[in-house]
Amino acid sequence: MYNFWMSEKIVVDKLTKYYGTFKALSNVSFNVNKGEVFGLIGPNGAGKSTTMRSMLNFIFPSKGSITINGLDSKKDYLKIRSLIGYLPGEFTTYENMNGQEYLKHILHLRKIPQNENYVKKLAKRFDLDLSKKAKNLSKGNKQKIGIIQAFCHDPEILILDEPTSGLDPLKQQVFDDLILEYKEKGKTIFISSHVLPEVEMLCDRVAIIKDGKIVAENTMSKLKSMAMNRFEVIFKNEIKEKSFGKSIGVKNVNKSGDKYIFDVEGDVNKFIKKITENKVSTFKSIEPDLEEIFLSFYKKRKRNA
Repeated sequence: MYNFWMSEKIVVDKLTKYYGTFKALSNVSFNVNKGEVFGLIGPNGAGKSTTMRSMLNFIFPSKGSITINGLDSKKDYLKIRSLIGYLPGEFTTYENMNGQEYLKHILHLRKIPQNENYVKKLAKRFDLDLSKKAKNLSKGNKQKIGIIQAFCHDPEILILDEPTSGLDPLKQQVFDDLILEYKEKGKTIFISSHVLPEVEMLCDRVAIIKDGKIVAENTMSKLKSMAMNRFEVIFKNEIKEKSFGKSIGVKNVNKSGDKYIFDVEGDVNKFIKKITENKVSTFKSIEPDLEEIFLSFYKKRKRNA
């Protein structure tokens, strides 16, 4: 019997994966709680898909452990797959089947033929013609089939790898709405995406992965507080740009007309003190978006290396 009400639905502990001598993942650890949307972001080759495939035991971890809904990913992988809605990064379907045939086949495998009406409702939301064979569909329409097969059994846990790849902006919004509806129901969602504004909007917490290692993991608000600080200042007097340097934490200065944009790392008190030595017309803090946070952590990682 499965405890759907446990707090931690996904626990990944020191996951390591070798391919020969190449270490694809190194001590990756995180957890995802019930009712949470958790995002994993990173460039191609960073380890996102390897992590997700390990979670479903499609590939075997070299070290570490994974539990999903209290079940061991190695011993209980068949039970886990029955509980999860999964969309792989490169979704493929049978080319000579139409959408209705393929999704009916999926429902048959999951032993829930009664969910056919739910499939039709999802297809209508995504404006998907289920009568067309897959070989005649665009990448975006094939992706819609992939999304629907992941949601068709109304799973408690969703693992979605680049789910909106190939979708037009309107259908991306349909997908976002569906995710938020599932979150409202208390479902648990693990999502990998290259669409950073989407991750920022949907996810409660985000982990950034680089070269097989988690370099940052926290709530969006906390990650923003850890990122580079950015300030927009308009001065009433002329300033000497060279006086705003590394000694007060300024990493970069951009000037446009009478407006200055300062990127400040670490403690901002020295920078603020320097600003007050001048006549200031306007001063405001610019909140970083996820892309800026992402690049900030990557640059820090590169400097540390």
